[in-house]
Amino acid sequence: MSPVEIVTDIMFAGLSGMVGFFVARLGGEAWSRMILTSAAATRARTKLKRCAPLLPAFEQRRARLRIALAQSEARRRSVERQIDQFQSKLEELQQRDDELIRIVGRKRPGCRLFKAVMVNRHVQAALREGRPHGLLDGSWARAQHVEIWAQNLPEAKASLDSRFPVSLGFILIEMIEPEEPSGAAADGKGAAA
Repeated sequence: MSPVEIVTDIMFAGLSGMVGFFVARLGGEAWSRMILTSAAATRARTKLKRCAPLLPAFEQRRARLRIALAQSEARRRSVERQIDQFQSKLEELQQRDDELIRIVGRKRPGCRLFKAVMVNRHVQAALREGRPHGLLDGSWARAQHVEIWAQNLPEAKASLDSRFPVSLGFILIEMIEPEEPSGAAADGKGAAA
């Protein structure tokens, strides 16, 4: 092959490559325009235009939901803390059930507050035998505090006897009279029954 033929072949190959490139490029452009102008592409563009405003709305909703979730989680933790506090308080109160104070009567003009300590012998006997009492709580085996609103000691004892009768096993261990309005005790120490 002569040098002219080689140069001609190279130029022909370059020219045919360039023509092939431009034909492929034009074919690709024509194909993409056909696709972009098709009915499916038009529907897709319309749908995208219609849905495009939804993206920021969804982002805002997601942000609001994250905030609401964080607030709900904080409330849940707060409720769990309150439940734990209430459970510990309940356990504490159950341990202090012997400090329960029962109240007889109500505060009225001229009434004084008498304090009594009582037990129930039937409950004590039932617990000694290893069985629960049928009607009363087991705490009645220990001393129970009762506050009575009455005008005088006999009225206080009568109110106490009507509410906690001896026939049901209630025993009065001690009755404390309140101090006189002048600040001195009625008999100096209180009356024990």
